[in-house]
Amino acid sequence: MADLTDTIEALIAERGLQPGARLPAERALAAELNVSRPKLREAIRHLSSRGRLVSRRGGGTYVAAPAEAPFSEAALSDAALSDAALSDALGPLAAEAAGEPGYWHDVMEIRKSLDADMAFHAALRAGPQDKANLQAALEHVLSAAATDAQTQAKADSAFHMAVAEASHNAVMRQVMAGLFDLLRHSISRSLEKLYLIPSTAQALDDQHRAIAAAIIAGRPEEARTAALLHLEFVEETLREIEDDAARRRRSSRVAQRQHQQEKELTP
Repeated sequence: MADLTDTIEALIAERGLQPGARLPAERALAAELNVSRPKLREAIRHLSSRGRLVSRRGGGTYVAAPAEAPFSEAALSDAALSDAALSDALGPLAAEAAGEPGYWHDVMEIRKSLDADMAFHAALRAGPQDKANLQAALEHVLSAAATDAQTQAKADSAFHMAVAEASHNAVMRQVMAGLFDLLRHSISRSLEKLYLIPSTAQALDDQHRAIAAAIIAGRPEEARTAALLHLEFVEETLREIEDDAARRRRSSRVAQRQHQQEKELTP
């Protein structure tokens, strides 16, 4: 279901269909998307419940205008989910993240899914101001390469938050902010080391450019892929940094034990 609704949203974006524009007739659209008509109707009902489409009996399906978005129970629940409520939900995890060495893997696992969807929707929904903000955030993160690691980490976070803003999903944006906090609590030192490796820094710059370019050009699937590749690269690099740190700790402990044994054997 999610794949089909995403495909329909991508079709709307690719054809530049504005609010009030009519989608192809059901039979033609089902044939074009190579899906059954019942499956297509289900996807259209789902998009209608989210306020993206409007189905008019005997009159076809249209791209919804903002004023036509229905006040469904789900929509009202999302609106009621305030920033404070989400902060309360994620806040207690910070202490656990700080005390659990492997906790960051859980954070990255959900970020890979969230970032990919966020970039996809940003490519569909970003307006001129969103694109200008994203371009500014990209330039900031690229220029931060010559500064200290902490500044680079902040610029990186700001770039991803600009993508979140462009997705026009308030809940997604707030969850992203909470995940950044959890990641900083769990591996703040590793995150800073991430920007100190020249080859890694260059790869990150190229990945940020690819994400921004796809969103600004309105290519949702390309944006999704670019975001996912970026997070997979970050995850793998952080794992290597953590593994290297663990090896260094083990080596240091062995050296300390050997030194202590030598001291005890010295007359």
